[in-house]
Amino acid sequence: MPEFETYVDVDVDDFLSECSPREKEELIDALVEDGWVVRVAPKGVIPEERLPSIPEIEWQEMCNKLSTIRHMISFEDEETIKQILKKF
Repeated sequence: MPEFETYVDVDVDDFLSECSPREKEELIDALVEDGWVVRVAPKGVIPEERLPSIPEIEWQEMCNKLSTIRHMISFEDEETIKQILKKF
């Protein structure tokens, strides 16, 4: 069978503007799963609909950092975090 090779140059902005909301969520999910981005807005919420406050942004940044360094924290620090979470 003959083989064909094609190349299509698609601008990222053009691609995104043609995606449905569901396709955009799928793209975000894939980027999150691959570790390229961290989801800061709840799934299904367009960030402009609910702008986070500065304390919310700072809290999310701390949680993201904690998530990335969790394998480096001491057992004692991990137990402290667990104790804090048990309060709620």
